[in-house]
This record gives sequence, C-alpha cells and structure tokens, in this order.
Amino acid sequence: MKKVSVRQIVHGFSKLHAQLKPGESVDITSRGKPIGQYTKRPTRRIKLPNFYKEARKDGYGPEVGDLLLKRLLAEDE
Repeated sequence: MKKVSVRQIVHGFSKLHAQLKPGESVDITSRGKPIGQYTKRPTRRIKLPNFYKEARKDGYGPEVGDLLLKRLLAEDE
C-alpha cells in the first residue's frame, strides 16, 4: 500500500485522487507514523432511460419537432 504524508495530501490531493483507481487506498502519515487511510470510492453508474426510443414507440419523431417549430415561427411573424 502506498504511503503519503499529511503535507502531500493537503498540497496535492487532486493529483493523488486522479492517480488512484476506484477501491485503491493510501495510508496517511504524520512524521512517519500512520494516522489514517484514504480510499477512493468506486463510482456508481446510473442507467438512464432511452428517451428517444420511448418517444419513437409513441409515434413521435423528427417530423413532430419540425411541425412544432414551424408553428412557433409562424406565431412570431
């Protein structure tokens, strides 16, 4: 396991965080003695719905958007 000092954490946290892989840990030391541990949490992936596919199922598509845009532009004139 990698060891870093408190000073390195304070002055270079973003660099350290970027170097760690999710689930990887480092020991934090002060004057050579371990005082804590930092572990990068794994990222959670959130699956988003496929809005385009759902809209196509209901009969909506580019034609509906074109028609709506024509109506909006006609109202402005």
